[in-house]
Amino acid sequence: MSSQSQQQSLKQLFANTITDGKRLLTAQVNLTTTELSTSSKVIGQISLLAVIAISLLSIGGLFILITVAYALVALGLPVWAGFLIVAALLFLAAGTLGLVIKAKSKDVKAPALASAEWKKTSETLSALGK
Repeated sequence: MSSQSQQQSLKQLFANTITDGKRLLTAQVNLTTTELSTSSKVIGQISLLAVIAISLLSIGGLFILITVAYALVALGLPVWAGFLIVAALLFLAAGTLGLVIKAKSKDVKAPALASAEWKKTSETLSALGK
């Protein structure tokens, strides 16, 4: 086999490898997209049920807070004082949760490793395609 035909066949092999790599990458992206689409539908349904559950819990919690306020009234406090104490406890709890949320939000980071890997793969395939 001559050097020229051997070089030509290496170029063809290399081109086929690049084409196959791009096809594989496209297939992976399509698979990921399909899986995420299916998962997001299920997540949407779960989220709706969670919102309904949280709403019911909130209404139940509201009735408990009204009961606590009237229990304080039964202990001899004026009605306004019972409800004010319950409201103050709610604001205290909300403020505490707000501080915890603020502290935890500093831990949220973008997916740097996955992003870097996608970029490397893209750059490698682009370089091979030239």
